[in-house]
Amino acid sequence: MKNKTSKYLSQPAPVNEKPWLSVLLCVAIVIFILAIFEPFNFKLNSLGQVWVLVGFALVTMLVTSIAFVLFPKIFTRFYNPDKWTIGRSLLNNALFLIIMGIGVVCYDYFIIMKQLPEYFPMGFLIDLFAVLTIGIVPLSIITIITQNSALKRNLNSSKEINQILSERINPSSTKEDDLISLNGSTKEAISIDPEDILYIESEGNYVNVHYRQGDKIIYKQLRSTIKQMEESLQNHSMFIRCHRAFIVNINHISSAQGNAQGYQLTLSNVHQEIPVSRTYLKNLKDALR
Repeated sequence: MKNKTSKYLSQPAPVNEKPWLSVLLCVAIVIFILAIFEPFNFKLNSLGQVWVLVGFALVTMLVTSIAFVLFPKIFTRFYNPDKWTIGRSLLNNALFLIIMGIGVVCYDYFIIMKQLPEYFPMGFLIDLFAVLTIGIVPLSIITIITQNSALKRNLNSSKEINQILSERINPSSTKEDDLISLNGSTKEAISIDPEDILYIESEGNYVNVHYRQGDKIIYKQLRSTIKQMEESLQNHSMFIRCHRAFIVNINHISSAQGNAQGYQLTLSNVHQEIPVSRTYLKNLKDALR
């Protein structure tokens, strides 16, 4: 069960590419819910309550700007699109709710209630419950919009790649006869026809070179980095870095697929799908052309 949960949380997740739109959407949803449904004894029946509503809208704008715009600019490593997973997305949403809760509690206690002692604990608990129940709504809507936007974009890109593949000249005409040598930091090495290499995958401090040997597909593990392999293959145009952990031989690509989580390449006679990150997507398209 633990392994299944960990595997699920480590799956790629679509990145919110329009953070300011998410900010405005959150503000609009909060105003709509408070004004129309008047939850938690909130009554929009006076000018004073209108200003209270404006205050909640400003708090929502401030918090969402911090969570969706500021944090990704500051903590670039955590918010790296190529490493964005379901687990990180859930953690980010939880962080948003926590900051939102702090903002609403401070606004209610210091501005509306004027630091009344009777605010605690009931008012405090009501504010936190309100943030949780109301905040789930914009988060769910933003997630759905992000998923659909990513799905549409990725389907279009995979369709474009498949179109390029269908128009390519038979790659066998680019076959190179000279063997190349791939070396690790130890005595392990492999001499191979570059055309026989299918893809190279990073695995910790090692790389796995997957290649054809007769009718079989095998792999050789070398103590090296994917960056070092990329440098070793830089004179061979058929090898393209398509992901932080993968190098692929474009002559063996048979098709591409796209979903909300990203892009995957299918290689001829290879069961494993090769991921393509958005960082390397343009390079892949250019190489295929």
